[in-house]
Amino acid sequence: MSSVRVAVIADAPQVRARLQALVDATPAFGLVRSAADGEALAHDLTGSLPDVIVIDLEPEASDALRSEFDADQAPPALVLLTDEADSDGIHEALPGNVMAILPRDATAAEIVAAIGAAAAGLCVLPSEIFARLLSGRKPPRSMASSVQVETLTLREIEVLTMLAEGLGNKEIARQLAISENTVKFHVSSIFGKLGATSRTEAVMLGMRHGFIMV
Repeated sequence: MSSVRVAVIADAPQVRARLQALVDATPAFGLVRSAADGEALAHDLTGSLPDVIVIDLEPEASDALRSEFDADQAPPALVLLTDEADSDGIHEALPGNVMAILPRDATAAEIVAAIGAAAAGLCVLPSEIFARLLSGRKPPRSMASSVQVETLTLREIEVLTMLAEGLGNKEIARQLAISENTVKFHVSSIFGKLGATSRTEAVMLGMRHGFIMV
C-alpha cells in the first residue's frame, strides 16, 4: 500500500520538529513538508496535495485553518491539535475538512491513530466533545420539529448509517457495491439536504431528524 502523505503546520519549531519526527518514525506515513503556517506550506508544496495536514493550533491562531490551496483540488483532511477543543469559537471557525480534533498534549499513539483515521475518511473526537454534539447542544424539541429538511433517499440513509458506524468511503463503496465517486456524490447530497459541513455534523443532524437511530 502507498504511504499516507502527511504535512505539518506548527508555529513553534520544537513542536514542528516533534511532529516531523513522529511522522518520519511511522512506516505507513510519508512526510511531505512542514511549515510555520498554512500560507508558507502552500507556497512550499509542489505537485499533489498531502492526504493529511497536522496542525498544532496556537491560542488565537485560527488563521491557520484558512484554506490556502488550489480550490480545484480536494482539500486535505485536517488533524487539529488545540488547547481549545471544547470552545464554541473553535467550532465556529472549523472548516469542513477537519476530520480529527485532539488536545495539544495528545500522545504520539493518539496522533498517529488520528492521522490514519483521517486519511481513511473517519472522524476522531474526544469523547466529551462527541457527547456534547449528540446531546448537550441539541435545540429544544419544539425548535427541532419546526426545522424542515429535505427527505433523504433510501440509499442516502444507508450511506448516512454507515457514516455513523465510522466507515470510510472505500468501505461504504465495497459494502454497497458502488464506486467511491458514487459514495462521494451521496455524501455531498446528504450534506446539502441536512445543511451539514462535516460527517460528524451530518450524523448528528441525521439522528436529530430521525433518519438514523443509535
